[in-house]
Amino acid sequence: MIVPSAAQAVLLVALGGTFVHFTIAGGRTFHSANLADEPGALLGQFAFYVGGVMPAWFLGLHQVVAPANGIIAVVLLACSLALYEWSRHVIWGRRFGLGWGDHVPEAICEEGPYRRVRHPIYLSYLLAYASVLVALPHWLTAGTFLGAVILFTHGARHDERVIDSSALAAGYAAYRERCGMFLPRVSRPAPGR
Repeated sequence: MIVPSAAQAVLLVALGGTFVHFTIAGGRTFHSANLADEPGALLGQFAFYVGGVMPAWFLGLHQVVAPANGIIAVVLLACSLALYEWSRHVIWGRRFGLGWGDHVPEAICEEGPYRRVRHPIYLSYLLAYASVLVALPHWLTAGTFLGAVILFTHGARHDERVIDSSALAAGYAAYRERCGMFLPRVSRPAPGR
């Protein structure tokens, strides 16, 4: 075990604190009668604590973060939190449900980050996991990042299947053509332009 520098200690608190923030803020954002009954809430909390907080803090106490890695991790973490809060602000009060649930929103949201990507909140989670991987490159953080990609891709696809079986299906199909799942879709000019 190492004694982390002040800068590394602050980074470790920020890395772990981001996943704690996702849990607390998510509970205040998403529509649910009882969060304890939501599979997405339990799965998300498990992924955030076991795959985010614990590896960051454990490895952060056993290896030194290189300065360049720390700077890149801070930038990724800032992007993650900014995207998360922007997305939360846009969907606030729109009765969005938690992942892996059967709740269908009242309407398709195409404002803010939802104009470019269909799942900006899941993307913000992936950016947070990427920041841990960059700060602390190790097989454990690589594995948790890969696990997060698989988990949140599955969650996004599940959410889309729920919407595809609802009254919003036709509108969502058109939205899916315009926007990428996690990355903005690059549109090509029409032929002849």
